[in-house]
Amino acid sequence: MNVTVEELSSIKRRLVVEPPEEEVRKVWKKTLDTYTRKSRLKGFRPGKAPRDMVARVYAEELRREVLEELVEASVPEALKEHDFKPMGAPVLENVDYQGDLPLKFSVVVELRPVFASPQWQGMVLQRPKSRVDDELVGKKLEELRLSLSTIRKIEDDRPLVKGDLASVSYRAFDEAGTELPKYSGGPFNVDLVDSHRLTPGFIEGLMGMKAGETKDIPITVPDDADDRKMAGRSLKLVTTVQELKVRELPDLDDEFAKDLGLDEVETLAALKERLRLDLLKEEDDQADRLLSRQLTRRLADLVSFDLPSVMVEKEIQNRVSSMRENLARNGLDFQKMGVEEERLRERFRPQAEKSVTAALVLDQIGRENQVEVSDEEIEAELVQMSQAYGRPLEEIRGYYHRSAILMDSLREGLKISKTMDLIKERAVIEEVDQLDPAGQDHDLPGETEDSAVLGAALGGADGEGGDDPPETAGG
Repeated sequence: MNVTVEELSSIKRRLVVEPPEEEVRKVWKKTLDTYTRKSRLKGFRPGKAPRDMVARVYAEELRREVLEELVEASVPEALKEHDFKPMGAPVLENVDYQGDLPLKFSVVVELRPVFASPQWQGMVLQRPKSRVDDELVGKKLEELRLSLSTIRKIEDDRPLVKGDLASVSYRAFDEAGTELPKYSGGPFNVDLVDSHRLTPGFIEGLMGMKAGETKDIPITVPDDADDRKMAGRSLKLVTTVQELKVRELPDLDDEFAKDLGLDEVETLAALKERLRLDLLKEEDDQADRLLSRQLTRRLADLVSFDLPSVMVEKEIQNRVSSMRENLARNGLDFQKMGVEEERLRERFRPQAEKSVTAALVLDQIGRENQVEVSDEEIEAELVQMSQAYGRPLEEIRGYYHRSAILMDSLREGLKISKTMDLIKERAVIEEVDQLDPAGQDHDLPGETEDSAVLGAALGGADGEGGDDPPETAGG
Protein backbone atom coordinates (compact mmCIF):
# COMPACT_ATOMS: atom_id res chain seq x y z
CA MET A 1 0.00 0.00 0.00
CA ASN A 2 1.31 3.42 -0.95
CA VAL A 3 0.75 6.20 1.62
CA THR A 4 1.81 9.83 1.20
CA VAL A 5 1.61 12.22 4.16
CA GLU A 6 0.99 15.96 3.79
CA GLU A 7 1.47 18.25 6.80
CA LEU A 8 -1.43 20.71 6.95
CA SER A 9 -0.60 22.17 10.39
CA SER A 10 1.31 21.23 13.51
CA ILE A 11 -1.42 18.72 14.42
CA LYS A 12 -3.26 18.07 11.14
CA ARG A 13 -2.14 15.56 8.51
CA ARG A 14 -3.57 14.46 5.17
CA LEU A 15 -2.91 10.84 4.25
CA VAL A 16 -3.18 10.05 0.54
CA VAL A 17 -3.73 6.28 0.36
CA GLU A 18 -3.46 4.01 -2.67
CA PRO A 19 -4.27 0.37 -1.81
CA PRO A 20 -2.47 -2.39 -3.80
CA GLU A 21 -4.19 -3.13 -7.10
CA GLU A 22 -4.42 -6.84 -6.28
CA GLU A 23 -6.30 -6.00 -3.07
CA VAL A 24 -8.71 -3.75 -4.96
CA ARG A 25 -9.33 -6.53 -7.50
CA LYS A 26 -9.88 -9.03 -4.70
CA VAL A 27 -12.44 -6.90 -2.91
CA TRP A 28 -14.17 -6.02 -6.19
CA LYS A 29 -14.44 -9.68 -7.17
CA LYS A 30 -15.75 -10.70 -3.75
CA THR A 31 -18.35 -7.93 -3.74
CA LEU A 32 -19.44 -8.64 -7.30
CA ASP A 33 -19.76 -12.36 -6.48
CA THR A 34 -22.10 -11.46 -3.61
CA TYR A 35 -24.23 -9.21 -5.81
CA THR A 36 -24.38 -11.84 -8.56
CA ARG A 37 -25.61 -14.53 -6.15
CA LYS A 38 -28.31 -12.21 -4.83
CA SER A 39 -29.23 -10.63 -8.18
CA ARG A 40 -32.84 -10.54 -9.31
CA LEU A 41 -32.65 -9.26 -12.88
CA LYS A 42 -35.51 -9.51 -15.31
CA GLY A 43 -35.16 -12.43 -17.75
CA PHE A 44 -32.81 -14.42 -15.51
CA ARG A 45 -33.34 -16.87 -12.71
CA PRO A 46 -32.28 -15.58 -9.24
CA GLY A 47 -28.50 -15.54 -9.04
CA LYS A 48 -27.97 -16.53 -12.68
CA ALA A 49 -27.56 -13.14 -14.36
CA PRO A 50 -24.23 -12.58 -16.21
CA ARG A 51 -21.56 -10.95 -14.04
CA ASP A 52 -20.90 -8.13 -16.51
CA MET A 53 -24.60 -7.27 -16.54
CA VAL A 54 -24.73 -7.28 -12.71
CA ALA A 55 -21.65 -5.06 -12.69
CA ARG A 56 -23.36 -2.53 -15.02
CA VAL A 57 -26.71 -2.52 -13.23
CA TYR A 58 -25.23 -2.19 -9.72
CA ALA A 59 -22.17 -0.14 -10.66
CA GLU A 60 -22.78 2.63 -8.12
CA GLU A 61 -23.61 0.26 -5.25
CA LEU A 62 -20.57 -1.88 -6.03
CA ARG A 63 -18.30 1.15 -6.13
CA ARG A 64 -19.61 2.42 -2.79
CA GLU A 65 -19.25 -0.92 -0.97
CA VAL A 66 -15.78 -1.63 -2.37
CA LEU A 67 -14.66 1.85 -1.36
CA GLU A 68 -16.11 1.53 2.15
CA GLU A 69 -14.40 -1.83 2.74
CA LEU A 70 -11.04 -0.68 1.43
CA VAL A 71 -11.13 2.59 3.40
CA GLU A 72 -12.11 0.73 6.55
CA ALA A 73 -9.25 -1.72 6.09
CA SER A 74 -6.59 0.68 4.78
CA VAL A 75 -6.88 3.65 7.12
CA PRO A 76 -5.94 1.82 10.36
CA GLU A 77 -3.01 0.22 8.54
CA ALA A 78 -1.85 3.60 7.20
CA LEU A 79 -2.13 5.19 10.66
CA LYS A 80 -0.16 2.34 12.23
CA GLU A 81 2.52 2.56 9.53
CA HIS A 82 3.18 6.21 10.44
CA ASP A 83 2.49 5.79 14.18
CA PHE A 84 -0.39 8.27 14.06
CA LYS A 85 -2.91 8.19 16.89
CA PRO A 86 -5.70 10.57 15.85
CA MET A 87 -7.72 12.53 18.40
CA GLY A 88 -10.90 11.84 16.49
CA ALA A 89 -12.27 9.82 13.60
CA PRO A 90 -10.38 10.35 10.29
CA VAL A 91 -12.32 12.48 7.81
CA LEU A 92 -12.58 11.05 4.28
CA GLU A 93 -11.76 13.74 1.76
CA ASN A 94 -10.99 13.16 -1.93
CA VAL A 95 -11.80 9.87 -3.66
CA ASP A 96 -10.45 8.88 -7.06
CA TYR A 97 -12.27 5.67 -7.99
CA GLN A 98 -14.83 4.92 -10.66
CA GLY A 99 -14.90 1.17 -10.32
CA ASP A 100 -11.66 0.64 -12.21
CA LEU A 101 -8.00 0.79 -11.20
CA PRO A 102 -6.26 2.44 -9.51
CA LEU A 103 -8.11 3.46 -6.34
CA LYS A 104 -6.85 6.48 -4.43
CA PHE A 105 -8.37 8.43 -1.57
CA SER A 106 -7.28 10.82 1.17
CA VAL A 107 -8.22 11.26 4.83
CA VAL A 108 -7.44 14.09 7.23
CA VAL A 109 -6.57 13.36 10.85
CA GLU A 110 -5.82 15.52 13.88
CA LEU A 111 -3.02 14.41 16.19
CA ARG A 112 -2.26 15.08 19.82
CA PRO A 113 -0.35 18.37 20.10
CA VAL A 114 3.32 18.18 21.01
CA PHE A 115 4.39 20.84 23.52
CA ALA A 116 6.66 21.38 26.51
CA SER A 117 4.86 21.18 29.83
CA PRO A 118 4.78 24.53 31.66
CA GLN A 119 6.45 25.04 35.03
CA TRP A 120 3.76 23.94 37.44
CA GLN A 121 5.59 23.16 40.66
CA GLY A 122 5.32 26.03 43.12
CA MET A 123 2.30 27.52 41.36
CA VAL A 124 0.75 30.27 43.50
CA LEU A 125 -2.95 29.69 44.17
CA GLN A 126 -5.43 31.57 46.35
CA ARG A 127 -7.80 30.06 48.89
CA PRO A 128 -10.42 32.12 50.78
CA LYS A 129 -9.99 32.25 54.54
CA SER A 130 -12.48 30.22 56.54
CA ARG A 131 -15.71 32.04 57.38
CA VAL A 132 -17.16 29.33 59.60
CA ASP A 133 -17.85 30.87 63.01
CA ASP A 134 -20.51 30.76 65.74
CA GLU A 135 -22.70 33.22 63.83
CA LEU A 136 -22.75 31.06 60.69
CA VAL A 137 -23.45 27.94 62.74
CA GLY A 138 -26.33 29.78 64.40
CA LYS A 139 -27.69 30.78 61.01
CA LYS A 140 -27.63 27.16 59.76
CA LEU A 141 -29.32 26.09 63.01
CA GLU A 142 -32.12 28.59 62.40
CA GLU A 143 -32.50 27.34 58.81
CA LEU A 144 -32.84 23.79 60.14
CA ARG A 145 -35.34 24.96 62.72
CA LEU A 146 -37.31 26.79 60.05
CA SER A 147 -37.44 23.67 57.86
CA LEU A 148 -39.02 21.73 60.74
CA SER A 149 -41.60 24.39 61.58
CA THR A 150 -45.35 23.89 61.29
CA ILE A 151 -47.70 26.29 59.49
CA ARG A 152 -50.96 27.48 61.05
CA LYS A 153 -53.71 29.60 59.48
CA ILE A 154 -54.29 32.92 61.23
CA GLU A 155 -57.95 33.43 62.07
CA ASP A 156 -57.46 36.93 63.56
CA ASP A 157 -58.27 39.92 61.36
CA ARG A 158 -54.82 41.46 61.44
CA PRO A 159 -52.39 42.74 58.79
CA LEU A 160 -49.41 40.83 57.48
CA VAL A 161 -46.12 41.45 59.20
CA LYS A 162 -42.56 40.33 58.51
CA GLY A 163 -42.15 36.63 59.30
CA ASP A 164 -45.74 35.70 58.30
CA LEU A 165 -46.73 33.61 55.32
CA ALA A 166 -49.40 34.55 52.85
CA SER A 167 -51.40 32.66 50.25
CA VAL A 168 -51.68 35.12 47.35
CA SER A 169 -52.79 35.29 43.74
CA TYR A 170 -52.20 38.10 41.28
CA ARG A 171 -52.87 39.37 37.77
CA ALA A 172 -49.99 41.00 35.89
CA PHE A 173 -50.45 44.08 33.67
CA ASP A 174 -47.82 45.83 31.52
CA GLU A 175 -47.13 49.58 31.20
CA ALA A 176 -50.01 49.98 28.74
CA GLY A 177 -52.49 48.23 31.04
CA THR A 178 -52.61 45.02 28.98
CA GLU A 179 -52.96 41.87 31.08
CA LEU A 180 -50.17 39.30 30.76
CA PRO A 181 -51.79 35.93 31.54
CA LYS A 182 -48.42 34.16 31.25
CA TYR A 183 -47.17 36.11 34.27
CA SER A 184 -50.38 35.88 36.31
CA GLY A 185 -51.37 33.05 38.62
CA GLY A 186 -51.89 31.70 42.09
CA PRO A 187 -52.60 31.03 44.78
CA PHE A 188 -48.95 30.86 45.86
CA ASN A 189 -47.49 30.59 49.34
CA VAL A 190 -45.12 33.50 50.00
CA ASP A 191 -42.75 33.90 52.94
CA LEU A 192 -42.65 37.49 54.12
CA VAL A 193 -38.93 37.40 54.75
CA ASP A 194 -36.01 38.82 52.80
CA SER A 195 -35.89 36.61 49.72
CA HIS A 196 -33.62 36.86 46.70
CA ARG A 197 -36.00 34.59 44.81
CA LEU A 198 -38.80 37.17 44.65
CA THR A 199 -38.89 40.35 42.61
CA PRO A 200 -37.74 43.32 44.72
CA GLY A 201 -40.70 45.33 46.04
CA PHE A 202 -43.22 42.50 46.07
CA ILE A 203 -42.77 41.51 49.72
CA GLU A 204 -42.80 45.16 50.79
CA GLY A 205 -46.07 45.60 48.92
CA LEU A 206 -47.67 42.71 50.79
CA MET A 207 -46.83 44.13 54.21
CA GLY A 208 -49.94 45.39 56.03
CA MET A 209 -52.46 43.63 53.77
CA LYS A 210 -55.25 41.57 55.30
CA ALA A 211 -56.97 38.36 54.17
CA GLY A 212 -59.40 39.10 51.33
CA GLU A 213 -57.78 42.44 50.49
CA THR A 214 -56.70 43.31 46.93
CA LYS A 215 -53.97 45.81 46.15
CA ASP A 216 -51.94 47.03 43.16
CA ILE A 217 -48.24 46.30 43.72
CA PRO A 218 -45.86 47.91 41.19
CA ILE A 219 -42.63 46.01 40.44
CA THR A 220 -39.70 46.27 38.06
CA VAL A 221 -38.51 43.01 36.53
CA PRO A 222 -34.77 42.53 37.32
CA ASP A 223 -32.28 42.98 34.50
CA ASP A 224 -31.01 39.42 35.02
CA ALA A 225 -34.45 37.82 34.67
CA ASP A 226 -34.55 34.48 32.82
CA ASP A 227 -37.04 35.92 30.33
CA ARG A 228 -34.86 38.46 28.58
CA LYS A 229 -37.88 40.07 26.88
CA MET A 230 -39.27 41.08 30.28
CA ALA A 231 -35.99 42.25 31.85
CA GLY A 232 -36.19 45.83 33.13
CA ARG A 233 -39.92 46.26 32.41
CA SER A 234 -42.38 47.79 34.87
CA LEU A 235 -45.43 45.68 35.77
CA LYS A 236 -48.46 46.13 37.97
CA LEU A 237 -49.48 43.09 40.00
CA VAL A 238 -53.12 43.23 41.11
CA THR A 239 -52.63 41.07 44.17
CA THR A 240 -55.20 39.39 46.42
CA VAL A 241 -54.29 37.87 49.79
CA GLN A 242 -56.27 34.67 50.19
CA GLU A 243 -55.07 33.61 53.64
CA LEU A 244 -52.70 34.66 56.39
CA LYS A 245 -50.51 32.00 57.96
CA VAL A 246 -47.81 31.86 60.61
CA ARG A 247 -44.90 29.55 61.30
CA GLU A 248 -44.61 27.85 64.68
CA LEU A 249 -40.97 27.04 65.38
CA PRO A 250 -39.81 24.20 67.63
CA ASP A 251 -37.82 25.05 70.73
CA LEU A 252 -34.04 24.89 70.37
CA ASP A 253 -33.13 22.39 73.06
CA ASP A 254 -31.63 18.94 73.54
CA GLU A 255 -34.97 17.34 72.65
CA PHE A 256 -34.96 19.13 69.28
CA ALA A 257 -31.45 17.80 68.54
CA LYS A 258 -32.33 14.27 69.62
CA ASP A 259 -35.51 14.17 67.48
CA LEU A 260 -33.41 14.74 64.32
CA GLY A 261 -32.18 11.14 64.58
CA LEU A 262 -28.59 11.92 63.62
CA ASP A 263 -25.88 9.49 64.71
CA GLU A 264 -24.09 10.60 67.88
CA VAL A 265 -26.22 13.74 68.18
CA GLU A 266 -28.09 13.69 71.49
CA THR A 267 -27.71 17.30 72.64
CA LEU A 268 -28.01 20.80 71.21
CA ALA A 269 -24.25 21.27 71.72
CA ALA A 270 -23.53 18.10 69.71
CA LEU A 271 -25.85 19.33 66.95
CA LYS A 272 -24.00 22.64 66.76
CA GLU A 273 -20.68 20.79 66.48
CA ARG A 274 -22.08 18.56 63.72
CA LEU A 275 -23.27 21.64 61.81
CA ARG A 276 -19.86 23.28 62.28
CA LEU A 277 -18.06 20.22 60.89
CA ASP A 278 -20.50 20.00 57.96
CA LEU A 279 -19.94 23.68 57.16
CA LEU A 280 -16.16 23.22 57.30
CA LYS A 281 -16.43 20.23 54.95
CA GLU A 282 -18.64 22.19 52.55
CA GLU A 283 -16.19 25.11 52.71
CA ASP A 284 -13.21 22.83 52.05
CA ASP A 285 -14.95 21.24 49.07
CA GLN A 286 -15.77 24.65 47.60
CA ALA A 287 -12.22 25.88 48.18
CA ASP A 288 -10.84 22.78 46.49
CA ARG A 289 -13.04 23.44 43.45
CA LEU A 290 -11.80 27.03 43.36
CA LEU A 291 -8.19 25.84 43.48
CA SER A 292 -8.90 23.41 40.64
CA ARG A 293 -10.41 26.16 38.50
CA GLN A 294 -7.50 28.47 39.20
CA LEU A 295 -4.85 25.92 38.31
CA THR A 296 -6.57 24.75 35.12
CA ARG A 297 -6.96 28.33 33.90
CA ARG A 298 -3.39 29.13 34.90
CA LEU A 299 -2.08 26.11 33.01
CA ALA A 300 -4.15 27.04 29.96
CA ASP A 301 -2.67 30.55 30.00
CA LEU A 302 0.93 29.30 30.30
CA VAL A 303 0.99 27.38 27.01
CA SER A 304 -0.15 27.93 23.46
CA PHE A 305 -0.52 25.28 20.76
CA ASP A 306 -2.88 24.22 18.00
CA LEU A 307 -5.98 22.52 19.41
CA PRO A 308 -7.72 19.52 17.82
CA SER A 309 -10.96 20.95 16.46
CA VAL A 310 -12.78 17.70 17.26
CA MET A 311 -12.11 18.23 20.97
CA VAL A 312 -13.09 21.91 20.92
CA GLU A 313 -16.33 21.26 19.03
CA LYS A 314 -17.20 18.40 21.37
CA GLU A 315 -16.63 20.63 24.42
CA ILE A 316 -18.78 23.39 22.89
CA GLN A 317 -21.54 20.89 22.14
CA ASN A 318 -21.42 19.59 25.72
CA ARG A 319 -21.89 23.13 27.04
CA VAL A 320 -24.73 23.89 24.64
CA SER A 321 -26.47 20.61 25.52
CA SER A 322 -26.06 21.31 29.23
CA MET A 323 -27.63 24.75 28.84
CA ARG A 324 -30.47 23.32 26.74
CA GLU A 325 -31.22 20.70 29.43
CA ASN A 326 -31.18 23.33 32.20
CA LEU A 327 -33.67 25.46 30.27
CA ALA A 328 -35.88 22.45 29.54
CA ARG A 329 -36.21 21.75 33.28
CA ASN A 330 -37.89 25.15 33.57
CA GLY A 331 -40.08 24.67 30.52
CA LEU A 332 -37.91 26.93 28.35
CA ASP A 333 -35.85 26.54 25.20
CA PHE A 334 -33.52 28.63 23.05
CA GLN A 335 -36.35 29.92 20.89
CA LYS A 336 -38.42 31.12 23.86
CA MET A 337 -35.34 32.81 25.31
CA GLY A 338 -34.51 34.47 22.00
CA VAL A 339 -31.12 32.74 21.89
CA GLU A 340 -29.45 31.85 18.59
CA GLU A 341 -27.59 28.58 19.01
CA GLU A 342 -24.81 29.50 16.59
CA ARG A 343 -24.06 32.72 18.47
CA LEU A 344 -24.15 30.79 21.72
CA ARG A 345 -21.63 28.30 20.36
CA GLU A 346 -19.24 31.13 19.47
CA ARG A 347 -19.75 32.64 22.90
CA PHE A 348 -18.76 29.32 24.47
CA ARG A 349 -15.73 28.87 22.20
CA PRO A 350 -13.08 30.79 24.23
CA GLN A 351 -13.84 28.91 27.43
CA ALA A 352 -14.11 25.60 25.55
CA GLU A 353 -10.65 26.18 24.09
CA LYS A 354 -9.29 26.87 27.57
CA SER A 355 -10.87 23.67 28.87
CA VAL A 356 -9.37 21.58 26.08
CA THR A 357 -5.96 23.21 26.57
CA ALA A 358 -6.09 22.51 30.30
CA ALA A 359 -7.18 18.90 29.71
CA LEU A 360 -4.26 18.25 27.37
CA VAL A 361 -1.72 19.92 29.68
CA LEU A 362 -2.99 18.02 32.73
CA ASP A 363 -2.94 14.79 30.75
CA GLN A 364 0.68 15.37 29.76
CA ILE A 365 1.72 16.26 33.33
CA GLY A 366 0.02 13.09 34.50
CA ARG A 367 1.89 11.01 31.93
CA GLU A 368 5.22 12.61 32.83
CA ASN A 369 4.66 11.87 36.53
CA GLN A 370 3.35 8.31 36.04
CA VAL A 371 -0.08 9.15 37.48
CA GLU A 372 -2.25 6.05 37.12
CA VAL A 373 -5.71 5.00 38.26
CA SER A 374 -6.15 1.54 39.77
CA ASP A 375 -9.16 -0.73 39.42
CA GLU A 376 -9.75 -0.25 43.15
CA GLU A 377 -10.02 3.52 42.65
CA ILE A 378 -12.48 2.99 39.79
CA GLU A 379 -14.60 0.76 42.01
CA ALA A 380 -14.47 3.29 44.88
CA GLU A 381 -15.70 6.00 42.51
CA LEU A 382 -18.59 3.80 41.34
CA VAL A 383 -19.53 3.13 44.98
CA GLN A 384 -19.49 6.86 45.67
CA MET A 385 -21.73 7.50 42.65
CA SER A 386 -24.17 4.86 43.87
CA GLN A 387 -24.35 6.40 47.35
CA ALA A 388 -24.55 9.99 46.11
CA TYR A 389 -27.42 9.37 43.68
CA GLY A 390 -29.26 6.59 45.44
CA ARG A 391 -28.89 4.14 42.56
CA PRO A 392 -27.96 0.45 42.94
CA LEU A 393 -24.23 -0.17 42.66
CA GLU A 394 -24.75 -3.02 40.19
CA GLU A 395 -26.70 -0.68 37.90
CA ILE A 396 -23.93 1.95 37.93
CA ARG A 397 -21.17 -0.63 37.61
CA GLY A 398 -22.90 -2.42 34.75
CA TYR A 399 -23.50 0.81 32.82
CA TYR A 400 -19.82 1.73 32.88
CA HIS A 401 -18.43 -1.75 32.35
CA ARG A 402 -20.60 -2.20 29.25
CA SER A 403 -19.10 0.87 27.56
CA ALA A 404 -15.36 1.15 26.96
CA ILE A 405 -15.84 4.83 26.01
CA LEU A 406 -17.60 5.71 29.28
CA MET A 407 -15.07 3.73 31.30
CA ASP A 408 -12.21 5.55 29.55
CA SER A 409 -13.86 8.89 30.35
CA LEU A 410 -14.25 7.91 34.00
CA ARG A 411 -10.66 6.72 34.23
CA GLU A 412 -9.34 9.87 32.53
CA GLY A 413 -11.41 12.05 34.88
CA LEU A 414 -9.95 10.31 37.94
CA LYS A 415 -6.47 10.52 36.47
CA ILE A 416 -6.85 14.26 35.93
CA SER A 417 -8.23 14.65 39.45
CA LYS A 418 -5.15 12.91 40.85
CA THR A 419 -2.91 15.08 38.68
CA MET A 420 -4.61 18.23 40.00
CA ASP A 421 -4.11 16.94 43.55
CA LEU A 422 -0.40 16.49 42.76
CA ILE A 423 -0.15 20.10 41.54
CA LYS A 424 -2.00 21.41 44.59
CA GLU A 425 0.30 19.47 46.93
CA ARG A 426 3.31 21.24 45.39
CA ALA A 427 1.63 24.63 45.01
CA VAL A 428 1.98 27.69 47.23
CA ILE A 429 -1.49 28.25 48.72
CA GLU A 430 -2.21 31.78 49.92
CA GLU A 431 -5.16 32.31 52.26
CA VAL A 432 -6.85 35.59 51.37
CA ASP A 433 -9.91 37.51 52.53
CA GLN A 434 -11.05 37.83 48.93
CA LEU A 435 -9.84 36.19 45.73
CA ASP A 436 -8.01 38.41 43.28
CA PRO A 437 -10.62 39.34 40.62
CA ALA A 438 -7.87 39.55 37.99
CA GLY A 439 -7.27 35.83 38.32
CA GLN A 440 -10.92 34.84 38.19
CA ASP A 441 -12.54 34.52 34.77
CA HIS A 442 -16.22 35.34 34.54
CA ASP A 443 -17.97 32.07 33.82
CA LEU A 444 -20.29 31.60 30.92
CA PRO A 445 -23.76 30.18 31.66
CA GLY A 446 -23.61 26.47 32.33
CA GLU A 447 -19.81 26.40 32.54
CA THR A 448 -18.19 23.67 34.61
CA GLU A 449 -14.50 23.10 35.01
CA ASP A 450 -13.88 19.89 36.92
CA SER A 451 -12.00 16.65 36.42
CA ALA A 452 -15.08 14.84 35.09
CA VAL A 453 -15.53 17.42 32.31
CA LEU A 454 -11.84 17.47 31.44
CA GLY A 455 -11.69 13.69 31.52
CA ALA A 456 -14.69 13.40 29.23
CA ALA A 457 -12.91 15.55 26.67
CA LEU A 458 -9.91 13.24 26.69
CA GLY A 459 -11.83 10.00 27.11
CA GLY A 460 -13.67 10.44 23.83
CA ALA A 461 -10.80 12.04 21.96
CA ASP A 462 -9.30 8.97 20.38
CA GLY A 463 -12.37 7.75 18.56
CA GLU A 464 -16.08 8.17 18.06
CA GLY A 465 -18.16 9.43 20.95
CA GLY A 466 -20.68 7.22 22.69
CA ASP A 467 -24.01 7.75 24.42
CA ASP A 468 -23.99 10.23 27.27
CA PRO A 469 -23.93 8.58 30.70
CA PRO A 470 -26.91 8.91 33.02
CA GLU A 471 -27.06 11.80 35.46
CA THR A 472 -25.17 9.67 37.98
CA ALA A 473 -22.08 9.80 35.78
CA GLY A 474 -20.80 13.15 36.85
CA GLY A 475 -18.37 12.06 39.48
